[in-house]
Amino acid sequence: MDELILKTLLEKYRLGTCSKEEIVLLESWYLSESKLPGEDITQNTLLQAHERIAASIAKNTGFPCQTQKPIIRLWPRIAAAASILLFLSIGGYFLLHKPGKNQISAIKPGIFKNDAVAGNMAVLTLGNGKKVTLTALNPGNIAKVAGKNVRKSKVGDLIYLKDNAASNSEIVYNTLTVPRGGGKHELTLSDGTLAILDAESSIRFPVNFTSSKRQVFITGQVYFEVTHNAHQPFSVRVGNETIEDIGTRFNISAFDLHPRTTLIEGSIKVNDFVLTPGQQSFEQDNGVIKILNHADMQEVLAWKNDMFVFNSETSLKTVMDQISRWYDMDVVYVNTGKTYELGGDMPRYSKLSDVLKILTYSGVKFSVDGKKIIVYQ
Repeated sequence: MDELILKTLLEKYRLGTCSKEEIVLLESWYLSESKLPGEDITQNTLLQAHERIAASIAKNTGFPCQTQKPIIRLWPRIAAAASILLFLSIGGYFLLHKPGKNQISAIKPGIFKNDAVAGNMAVLTLGNGKKVTLTALNPGNIAKVAGKNVRKSKVGDLIYLKDNAASNSEIVYNTLTVPRGGGKHELTLSDGTLAILDAESSIRFPVNFTSSKRQVFITGQVYFEVTHNAHQPFSVRVGNETIEDIGTRFNISAFDLHPRTTLIEGSIKVNDFVLTPGQQSFEQDNGVIKILNHADMQEVLAWKNDMFVFNSETSLKTVMDQISRWYDMDVVYVNTGKTYELGGDMPRYSKLSDVLKILTYSGVKFSVDGKKIIVYQ
């Protein structure tokens, strides 16, 4: 770890003033330096790291260390998967490993005054154009569409009950829209197919699948678990692509003009390409589809699992695009000629200020002005 950062964190740890994220960073570094490759991080190993930090502080400063409980007790969602072993980097420089030459400026207190968290907002547009704000309604039946009850579950999911009597009825489309900053929402279609929508995403779908094919239309990012029916194939339209299900679980990310479709289980067909589990298709600038054989599943499914996960090749813009969508913030870049690459993971339901504070350890700087994040170097 960078010497300046380590010294600052050790002093804050001694005084008992570390934030949760700083405790995670410090204890993660001690763990990464001491544990054997492949060794699991358990309650016991984390307690040992906690004790080593306290002993190190006492030995080097001559002062006792204030008691700070290991973060596993304060942040169980992270500790359960040991997922906060950050490897923030600038180019090839990794913060949690060997010291580098670059010194990171001290963080000015109070720079992040926006404690925004992800919201909970979704709008259902019915076939007649009427809009229903789902988050304002109590669980239970919230609408009747084409003779079918639409139900909101106790956890806020939207469920369309199957209607066998509707086989010859007219096709009626509904649209579920999750705005920027609206959180994550689940939808169960009338055939039992599950669709999970990310913030700034939408899905247009038939209330009843009455034709020979089941087809839906999406924008943004949607994860599918499709109920297979060989006699009534399921397909997704996104931009110029058609994804055809052959009984499967898959994720589609289409925030830009180049959709990425990743197959988790089963088989799908993207235009003329058949994917196998672990493969990802993405459309290049020239419109040609390319296949990646080994997609990073942890990163692909992070949003579904309520996490931000970035690998060592993730660009600053990619990181900030996700933060912008999730927290409903605008991002402005000022004098950011340097190429930053950040990696690591953290819960999506963290406060914006906590997420930005963690990212400053990569060397990038932020300030927040209302609904605007200013990024500078």
